Amino acid sequence: MLWELLTAFVLAATPWIELLLVIPAGLAWGLPPIPLAIVVIAGNVSSLVPVIWLHERYRRWRYARVRKRVAERRGQPRSDRPRTRRGARAQRLWNRYGLPGLALLAPLVTGVHLAAAIALLAGANRKLVLLWLIGSIILWTIGMTIVTMLGLEGIRLLGS
Repeated sequence: MLWELLTAFVLAATPWIELLLVIPAGLAWGLPPIPLAIVVIAGNVSSLVPVIWLHERYRRWRYARVRKRVAERRGQPRSDRPRTRRGARAQRLWNRYGLPGLALLAPLVTGVHLAAAIALLAGANRKLVLLWLIGSIILWTIGMTIVTMLGLEGIRLLGS
C-alpha cells in the first residue's frame, strides 16, 4: 500500500494529471479513501509551491529588464490595455471572477499549476493565490473522493 500511495503522491504532483485522475484510479486500485485524499492534497500542494516561488524570481528578473528598457525609451507612449481579443477576454474574466473564481475552477479547467501562473501574472498576491488554491485543492479532493466512492459502490451494487 505504501508504494501505491507514493505513486498517487507523484501523480498528484504532476501537472494536468492531478486529483481528477489520481483519486478515481487510486480508489479503483483499492486504496483507502482518507489516506489517498491526504496524499493527493500533499502531492498537489507540494508541486504548487515551486510554481509560486519561480514566479517571484521571474517577476524580479522581468522588472529589472523592463526598467532597463524604459530607461532606453524615455518619452514613448505606453498602453496598459490588452493587445489581443484573447487578452481582452481574459482581462474581462479576471475582472469579473478574479482569484476565487479561477481557484475554484482550476482543478477542472486548467489545473492548479497553470491557474497559479495565470493569477500571479494577473497581479494577484502570491499568499492569497496559495491560500485560494490550497482551499480549492482540498474542496475538490474531498468532493472527488466522495463522488468516486459513491460511483464505485453503485457499480458494485449493479454488478451483484
